[in-house]
Amino acid sequence: MISLLLITACDKNEDPSPAPEPAKAERTVLIYMSGENNLTQNYQDPGVSFLEYDLEEILEGSYKLNSNQHLICFIDSVGKDNKPHIVEMVNGKAKEVYRYDNDFYSSDPAKFREVLQYTIDNYPAKEYGLVLWGHASGWIIHNDTVPSTLKAREVTRGYGKDEGWDNNGSSKWLNITQMAQALETMPKLKFIFADCCNFMCVEVGYELRNCAEYLMGSPAEIPGEGAPYHLFIEKLFSTSPTLYNDICNCYYDYFLDAYTQPVYSDWNLGGYSVPLSTFRLDQMENLAEATKQLMQTFMPKYPEQLDLTNLPYYFYNDRRVLYDMKTVFKKYVPEADYNKWLKVFNTAVPYQAYSQKWMTIFSTIENDFYVFPQDTDLWGSVSMFFPQAYYSSCYFDYNARISKLQWYNAVDWASYGW
Repeated sequence: MISLLLITACDKNEDPSPAPEPAKAERTVLIYMSGENNLTQNYQDPGVSFLEYDLEEILEGSYKLNSNQHLICFIDSVGKDNKPHIVEMVNGKAKEVYRYDNDFYSSDPAKFREVLQYTIDNYPAKEYGLVLWGHASGWIIHNDTVPSTLKAREVTRGYGKDEGWDNNGSSKWLNITQMAQALETMPKLKFIFADCCNFMCVEVGYELRNCAEYLMGSPAEIPGEGAPYHLFIEKLFSTSPTLYNDICNCYYDYFLDAYTQPVYSDWNLGGYSVPLSTFRLDQMENLAEATKQLMQTFMPKYPEQLDLTNLPYYFYNDRRVLYDMKTVFKKYVPEADYNKWLKVFNTAVPYQAYSQKWMTIFSTIENDFYVFPQDTDLWGSVSMFFPQAYYSSCYFDYNARISKLQWYNAVDWASYGW
């Protein structure tokens, strides 16, 4: 019996106790940098790499973080010997933590999800934030982002344009519908900030409503240099209950000042910035219901359509499809109905920063500024799609493609014949 007790005691002592779970940080933020495109390798100006500039700013911004804050970057840039990799930014230094053996499309929804899962598994935190860095074009959707053989100017959908240069492929994008499906399998994010063009569409906000608490960005084209990360990083870790104010104000105020500098003198943008807004994603269903009821008071049925002449829009080429939601309703809706809807809108969009002008490399918007309403209090800095007959003859049949978004059903576009 004594021998048995000794053996048993020995077994218990040798049994390793369960490893303690790693301590959770206060917040982990992932910057997803989809840079295998002209943001890294600009053929018009080979000396310009916005990705490299922003990485330098991110490193500078990382000095302001503490050990309870994790800043992670996924980087897909240009170069067959520079495979996609993940780095941790700490005290001004980039620590590579994972490098893939093979190149892949950063717009592949499975890879997008994989990078997020790696970040969550290896940098556990009480809260998570996501910054989408790269190209984007709002809600506009293609049947399948993989593969595509469309010409570059025609490829217009979603987020994360990857030119496929490193594997001799073609351009591929990540549809917002695919992004939502990937994110909905993750813990709900504290926020998503879109450092890319045209992201603040009501259709995008509704699609991502179950993925995060807040969605922030611009409905318009943003400057190529994007966020001022040397100032911006600290704001991404704000603990304020209205952190979206800290984040968006930093972005807005930076360009308000930057546009007065000589480098922007040809644009005549002094006194302007970049339109910005924030969605409270838990309020998107309320906004959809209020919008559905509002549309029933005035929306014509096909083949009639709204006259959108002289109303502000945000799309940056020859197709005007992203109209300012608030100004359209203000024009057409009886005041009492509009004010009732506006209360719901303001709750769902707690941050609205207006700018009648912003930097664009396309002439269409620049030349049309003079027709936009001068009273920017009418602007909501959120876009919405309104069907038009001529859209059906566009290469992208916008009237048909809007039906792939959940917003289409939420506001019942079908009942108007579109």
